[in-house]
Amino acid sequence: MVDFKKEETAYEMLRWVPYSFPADFDWEIAALGGYSKAQKERSDKAIDEWEKERPYITNPELQAFRELERLGIYTQNDFYSPQKAGNGFYTKRLAEHLDNIGGSKRTSRKVKIRSRKSRWLYN
Repeated sequence: MVDFKKEETAYEMLRWVPYSFPADFDWEIAALGGYSKAQKERSDKAIDEWEKERPYITNPELQAFRELERLGIYTQNDFYSPQKAGNGFYTKRLAEHLDNIGGSKRTSRKVKIRSRKSRWLYN
């Protein structure tokens, strides 16, 4: 089912783009989701360009916190604490967890955390 309010909003955003739809709002295009599809493509392209120019570098503490969440150490009910992060708490906790899994008794360890690319989309 098409949300015509969403289509009207997308049409209004596209109306000011010179290469966009030249006509007035068309209910048939809206019924096919044409305006929101065009706006989403335009938005995605703009976001891709912006990200290319400004690569996002995640804070290592936030990466460690997310990895601890993924591993089930923390849940959605646990909140990220900037104060703890300032002391390196999450990277130390992750290193300890990984050391315990590996059976190693080392207290310090370099941890490589996979990053997740975040993206904001027009919906």
